[in-house]
Amino acid sequence: MKIKNIFKWPKEIYIFWLVDFILGIQLMGPILLIFFKEWGGLNQTQTQMLQSWFMLWIFILEIPTGIFGDARGKKFSVMMGYMLMIIGTLVYSIIPNIWLFILGEFIFAMSTAFISGAKEAWVYDVSVNLELKNKYRKISVISSNLQMLGMILASAIFIPISRLLPVQHIFKLGIVSNGIALILLAIFIPSTDGKRKKSLKPNYLKIAKNGFELLKNNVTLRKLAVYISILGSTSYFVIWLYQEALNVLDIRNEMFGVYRIVLLVAEIVMIRIGAILLKKCNLKKAYVSLAVVVSIGFLLAAFFRNTVGVLFLLIFAGGLGLQIKGLLSKELNEEIDSDQRATVLSFTGMVSRLVLTIFNPLIGFVVDSRGVFVAFAVLGVVSLLAVFFKPKFKLK
Repeated sequence: MKIKNIFKWPKEIYIFWLVDFILGIQLMGPILLIFFKEWGGLNQTQTQMLQSWFMLWIFILEIPTGIFGDARGKKFSVMMGYMLMIIGTLVYSIIPNIWLFILGEFIFAMSTAFISGAKEAWVYDVSVNLELKNKYRKISVISSNLQMLGMILASAIFIPISRLLPVQHIFKLGIVSNGIALILLAIFIPSTDGKRKKSLKPNYLKIAKNGFELLKNNVTLRKLAVYISILGSTSYFVIWLYQEALNVLDIRNEMFGVYRIVLLVAEIVMIRIGAILLKKCNLKKAYVSLAVVVSIGFLLAAFFRNTVGVLFLLIFAGGLGLQIKGLLSKELNEEIDSDQRATVLSFTGMVSRLVLTIFNPLIGFVVDSRGVFVAFAVLGVVSLLAVFFKPKFKLK
């Protein structure tokens, strides 16, 4: 972006960007393996089963919370999400107890479900109200980049902080970033849902029915949702497994932050490359290329079984795969009417969560029984299946 254009955005857009940057400055990312395996005493299967519990509850809560966002307001839904995130963080980091982990994951699931769909729809609606609809993809890309920059900063300070604080206290630092995000959004970003009478009871059934009807009748939307779900689900395991691969290769824990920086820089670079690809190429070829690149990242890691392979994994499978939803958010939003946007976006998240609910323990079992590099091979093959669900768009 040119420097002279940085200061030409409305303040609401700056607040969204600032919030995503602040949320990026959380130190949980570099300590996943340490937190769950060393402090929590869990193996990979148990860790992934805990994530399945998390995904299952998001799956259950996605549509109800999406309807809540459409009926009561996207802003209020997002506020609820961040408040629950703070509570969940406190519960999760008290002591290493499986029942507290289960309760914490349930609270996190409720929080994520409130934010999922509602925040994205809120940003899109604000952009439309500010006559920035054509700039929405750019706003989304910048937002993702700023969150990545926050994560890079967090990864860079991980080494000194890890020597000063125990892992559970590092985890608790997430309360600060979520609290600041909650305050900024509450004060500076207006609701986009219009005024409603307090006594008006929303027709939840009608809202849900309209949302499902749109999904039922829109083939492009359905395929797009499945495509995003496949690549988003496989790339999700990069976050959970790359540290295990480094552990197998006898890489010191302090170096996890360095490899995480590689992943985050790759995400910033790959989302820009992906955006150019979507703009310059016809969408059919672009969608095939995206799926193939993600698959190659997994397969090269499985083949090399060394730090070079892990780098390929982080750059291709992680760097591109973890940004698929952000890259394709414009196409997804354009297929949905504003009144049902939060509900339908929640549904697309719901599909992804269901896939992960099923595959989390399976991938965890593969890691514990056959090794992490075999798991990478499986994920590479699954990623290729997204090619068969590429949506049909008119050629550019």
